[in-house]
Amino acid sequence: MPGPLGDATRRDLTDAAAARLAADGFAVDRPESGAEPPAVATRGDERIAVEPLAPDDATPTVIVSRLGHALDRDRSVLFVARDDATAAAVRDLLADPPLLAARRDGRRTFHLGPDRIPVAGGGYACVRAQGLGDPTFAWRETDTPVGPVTADSGVDAAAVDEAGRPVVPRLVCEVDGAPVAVLAGVESLRTPPDAAFPFAYRRDPDDKRFRVRRGDDGAVVETLGGFGAMRDAGYVPVPMPLVPEHALGRSLGDDALAAAWDLVVIDDGADAAGGTRGAGDDAGDRDR
Repeated sequence: MPGPLGDATRRDLTDAAAARLAADGFAVDRPESGAEPPAVATRGDERIAVEPLAPDDATPTVIVSRLGHALDRDRSVLFVARDDATAAAVRDLLADPPLLAARRDGRRTFHLGPDRIPVAGGGYACVRAQGLGDPTFAWRETDTPVGPVTADSGVDAAAVDEAGRPVVPRLVCEVDGAPVAVLAGVESLRTPPDAAFPFAYRRDPDDKRFRVRRGDDGAVVETLGGFGAMRDAGYVPVPMPLVPEHALGRSLGDDALAAAWDLVVIDDGADAAGGTRGAGDDAGDRDR
């Protein structure tokens, strides 16, 4: 919810949450810097960042960014929502499996992040979409193929465990259900070679036009005037998966991640559901 309406929602939610925290014995600071959350509450060793959420804020990118910002400053996060739909979206993102689209047998399916994937030859990975409409991307870990795959220099892609599973999961990128790239684990996302993807694109520094080249041999197949022309020709940038340990800057187990956040729903200034961490001994007053 960008614009004045979203700003008003965030301001009202911050005021209501700050008042509740103050009533529970927290000292509440209201930082003026836009680099800080709108309120930070302190009580003894507890430090809580108040993060109000308008409906459009309940996305993986926003949630993981605000959670990571708090963890970097030794704070937990109190997410504050006005409606049940926003609260449900937050719970869905942070519940089991936290910050993942899915998890099965230790292998993860990731949400999509806002970033693109830089490739070693310069520019970013892309694919050519088939058919009308935007393609659907998915990034997931799997055990196949077991043999050699594209890997970062520090990754042993050939290692297998006693059961014959690769020690480093294969990271598969699928477009509309079809695999287009396979890497040796999430660490191999760091500037993979061009050949790992069907195509790559780069803006020429001289004429400012995009050059789209094949990944396998580097041959330029299209010269285009901008993103609109690139999309009209069917080429779509490959989104970077939102890998929790990369986005947060650390690896956290499920329990540690669960301890890092709480959620309260405030409707028209009244607490409708949930509660603040440490704001009383009644466990039923908490969201989780």
